[in-house]
Amino acid sequence: MLFFIVFSLFVKAQNQYPYPFFPNDQHCYLGGFPEFYKEFHKILIEEKLKPCEKKDELFIAFIIINPDNKAVLLENNWSNENKCSYELAKEVIPKMDRWIPAKINGEEKSTIARVMFYMDDLFDKYETNYSIGKFVSKSNFDVAKFRDDVIKRVDISGFVIKGNQPLRIKTTFVINEKGELDEVEMVESSGLKEFDEMILYAIKQTLKNKKWEPAKVHDIAIKSRFYLPFSIKG
Repeated sequence: MLFFIVFSLFVKAQNQYPYPFFPNDQHCYLGGFPEFYKEFHKILIEEKLKPCEKKDELFIAFIIINPDNKAVLLENNWSNENKCSYELAKEVIPKMDRWIPAKINGEEKSTIARVMFYMDDLFDKYETNYSIGKFVSKSNFDVAKFRDDVIKRVDISGFVIKGNQPLRIKTTFVINEKGELDEVEMVESSGLKEFDEMILYAIKQTLKNKKWEPAKVHDIAIKSRFYLPFSIKG
């Protein structure tokens, strides 16, 4: 049985928009995020925009990047909860002109980039080559131990796998802001309901009634999403 885990530090967002999310392996801005934040800071200062009164606003912007290199800021739950940061981004983003549209199957497409802001970093505290990643601390969730514990709960002896194609399933879950298990989901079915249910049950039982330190940005707790693909050959 092949078992592996991919850790992704970001907030899961249900995509309710008519465009896919921007690919993780491409840059949405010329020069990458350090250049993006540099230009954002420059416009904040040149336009004499005022910092937010609430210094610990953490805002994740959803930005449509179109093939014409134009960007449009969307409203989302984060904008409703962090109105000052949203209004600043709404003012600055249209003035930024080095957007790079995503290429999907060789064609430039409209996609939604997700960009994290801690606005207090981008005024007087701004530093050259700034990256918000420098202020991210990961959860103390023990991936290796978790893997071992889940495998112990998975019994495939009752399943008959026919043919040469492996049985595949993809699951995902979150360690939420409280350090608890949340949002356990199956994102790709194996085609066998009983097997799918066994995997999800093993995950839930392994993490039941346990807590960890959540991931944080500037000491603000955020969700950590984990992906668990399984591939089993007969």
